[in-house]
Amino acid sequence: MSVQELQRHLHRLCGDSRITVLDTVPSTNSHLRALAEQGAAFGSVTALRQTAGRGRMGRQFYSPVRGLYWSILLRPPYTAEECLALTPIAAVAAAESLEAVYGVAPKIKWVNDLLLDDRKICGILTESAVCADSLRPRYVIVGVGINLAPPEGGFPEELREIAGTVLPAAEDYSIEQHARLLVTLQERFLYHYGHIQEKAYLEPYRSRLCMLGERILVLENDTLRPAVAMDVDEDLRLLVRYEDGSLQWRSSGEIRIRREEASALYKFGDL
Repeated sequence: MSVQELQRHLHRLCGDSRITVLDTVPSTNSHLRALAEQGAAFGSVTALRQTAGRGRMGRQFYSPVRGLYWSILLRPPYTAEECLALTPIAAVAAAESLEAVYGVAPKIKWVNDLLLDDRKICGILTESAVCADSLRPRYVIVGVGINLAPPEGGFPEELREIAGTVLPAAEDYSIEQHARLLVTLQERFLYHYGHIQEKAYLEPYRSRLCMLGERILVLENDTLRPAVAMDVDEDLRLLVRYEDGSLQWRSSGEIRIRREEASALYKFGDL
């Protein structure tokens, strides 16, 4: 797999894909951030591998070859509050693209992880720079990382019970499918981005949620509280019901799905 091969497939699929292809970068988000600070108005980039892929709160995101690493730079005409929808929009776009290209049906775990067979296959990281004197961000960068095929030697020990892949074996990987996924992902993301105020992403987001009705554990003040995930509202807050019957709307936090076969802790927002 090479930059030239991926570029050739992208060109064959759509001519000018507007996706810059790089070999190795620290992270696609940081690459675009540097361009944004230099005045770039828009752009998208993909890399064959990342050496310093990041997740929420600075956590590392393992990024070997045969994964998809894509980021897009936007200068939104929307308020900072409206831009909060960009993360779930990316989750919907990734799910729709995987369904179209690979025929799989990933589920969304609130707020932005994609799971396949109860294992995380995709994470999303959204970053922004905000104007001090405005309600609008100067720019927003949305990054998506998808584990397409098992990495050589397998995942690191700390990820082996958590991480999954779209394809069961490295031999199943196809650079042509990789290119199709990139093109479809960007198209679906830009479609939902263009309809952000209509909230066209909301129904496809809710329909793919895997947690509603599930028993969960909510981490609050260093304590895990048993609860049930009840609903997600139009602002994508999660309604939980605790064992004492009390209800709480949550817009952030850490949760654990209480399944005997999938008890790993997932931190929402990790790329």
